[in-house]
Amino acid sequence: MPFDYATIPVGYYDALFHRGRGVQSQWHRLKFARFRRAMGGYRRHLDIGCGPGTLIGSLGVEHESTGIDLAAGQIDYATARYAAPQRRFQVTEAGTTLPFADASFDVITLVELVEHLPEAEIISLLRESTRLLRPQGRLLLSTPDYGGPWPLIEALVNRLGPVDYSEQHITRFNQARLQALLAQIPGLSTEPLTRYMGLAPFLAAISWSLSQKVADWPPPTWINGRIGLLLFAVATKT
Repeated sequence: MPFDYATIPVGYYDALFHRGRGVQSQWHRLKFARFRRAMGGYRRHLDIGCGPGTLIGSLGVEHESTGIDLAAGQIDYATARYAAPQRRFQVTEAGTTLPFADASFDVITLVELVEHLPEAEIISLLRESTRLLRPQGRLLLSTPDYGGPWPLIEALVNRLGPVDYSEQHITRFNQARLQALLAQIPGLSTEPLTRYMGLAPFLAAISWSLSQKVADWPPPTWINGRIGLLLFAVATKT
């Protein structure tokens, strides 16, 4: 039976983000910071699987963002907390054509979403995302890297944390599998995948300021993008 995402408390992940202490809060802050940097100057933005709207809420007014999600409660929360003239949220059904015209967006974000979907649905969603991007528009995607130490981290979270991801993460990617899947999508040119989210968020259990300093520290070129628990993909519509 598919996982019922309506069982996740409304606004749960937004509350973690704003807590401002601990590993989980720093994890979400650093995750969204990575996406904001990659979005650059792209203006028209679609966040697929937006949940309680935290990424969009963290963006400046230079972005015109639309967030979509299948969980009506999360969309109600996002609308109440973050809706503004340049920020909109709406419910969409899973596995359907998205209700937007071709080339509607400059950048589309999928933040730790694809691992929750069967592979056939992921391919369909990526094709649909390509349709919605303008030429030279950018698709940004992250997902756990099951080719590294992530399975151990997930097992600990499932055992010790308030949320169990064993039923939610149904498609597990390593670098080769994600690269191969993205290569199947016509009209997308994908850059070499990178990794991010290393030691920094875990240091927040000791010191928030130390965690932030490590996150801000520029790693040597030979390390950059090679170490981390999450895979990060950047693809451009050709």
